[in-house]
Amino acid sequence: MKRVKIISAKNVVLEDFVAEDPKADQVRLRVMHCGICGSDIHAYFDEHPFIKLPAIPGHECSAIVEGLGESVTNLKIGQQVTFIPQLTCGRCYNCRNGRYNICDDLKVIGAQADGAMSELFNVDARLVLPMPESVDLKEAALVEPLAVAVHATKLAGNILGENVLILGAGTIGLFLTQVAKMAGASNVVVTDLFDFRLDLAARLGADHLINQKQTALTKNELRKMLGGGDIGVVFEAVGAEQTIRQAIELPRKGGKVLVVGVFGQESKVNMGLVQDREITIQGSLMYLREDFVDAISFLSRRSVNTSPIITNTYNAEDAPEAFSTAATSKGNCVKVLISFSK
Repeated sequence: MKRVKIISAKNVVLEDFVAEDPKADQVRLRVMHCGICGSDIHAYFDEHPFIKLPAIPGHECSAIVEGLGESVTNLKIGQQVTFIPQLTCGRCYNCRNGRYNICDDLKVIGAQADGAMSELFNVDARLVLPMPESVDLKEAALVEPLAVAVHATKLAGNILGENVLILGAGTIGLFLTQVAKMAGASNVVVTDLFDFRLDLAARLGADHLINQKQTALTKNELRKMLGGGDIGVVFEAVGAEQTIRQAIELPRKGGKVLVVGVFGQESKVNMGLVQDREITIQGSLMYLREDFVDAISFLSRRSVNTSPIITNTYNAEDAPEAFSTAATSKGNCVKVLISFSK
């Protein structure tokens, strides 16, 4: 069997491995498609604060059930599925209170535990969720990042009628655009550095676009766009000092900032604005099971469009090129998939 491994910075290989039989409570999956996400790119550069190399990536996956452990009865061979890549302790305060996404001992498949970027992968059956046959297997690989957007939007609370600013038009930012509109946002403003991504944001429902290479992102500029209105909610989906500073500077007094981007380095921000303007800053990590279920429902109902977001697909043997593309071609690609299907 073959699987992808990040050996060291910018060093990706396709290696051989021996697939083990699933344990009693596990499912053997034949992986069909696996996405490269922002966290994988941080790991590719050996800059992720919580991933140590070498590592086997892969937490955005679609798969077909190929084998069942002896105690698994809720799934069947040949079923189309995805899985939730969270390994939690079940004992800590947050696990006991339903916030297991911030478990004290959280491990993420593809980060602190071996990932599924491989031909075969065994995973706990409790983490596996069936996918409707109506959902294309490539689309199914994007349930995980869509669930990130669903979770962050829920954390923002009631955004009905709010003006929303999304910093970053990558995969998460483009899903946030669609989910925020579904949640009733009045205007969604999306920023990025590349027109290609901003054009996608417009196709997916953004009301206003700002290319920060061409236009300064200021309160006055936003007010002109919004007919005098202010931003109520900001989603930071980049993970950079410049954008988190903007996220704090730009909302109205009493506004909210949702931090969704992964930060590889510490950032300096103006906390005086947070205090003086009573700005709420909320971190958003991953998702809960219900967010995954909602994401699957959105895909099956065609409430969310994934097709424009998948810009590149590579066969597994071309994994090094796939990672290089995802890491360096930000202007003309968004989601890169690695395909193990024949």
